[in-house]
Amino acid sequence: MVKVKLLREKKEMDIQFIGKIKDLLPQLSYSIETAVVIKNDVPVEEDEEVGDGDELKILPVVSGG
Repeated sequence: MVKVKLLREKKEMDIQFIGKIKDLLPQLSYSIETAVVIKNDVPVEEDEEVGDGDELKILPVVSGG
């Protein structure tokens, strides 16, 4: 199981997933352009592998002017 914390939604969930960040984000209604992913307290890129026992924090990207 992967523990996922969606910080914008203030929601936590455990999901079954093995694969890359870029394949997981769309399942959570995010994209690599709209989120920063922290895996086990370290920022990671879209090609990072995720597996059993990992903890992810999904931070929305904020932009504006």
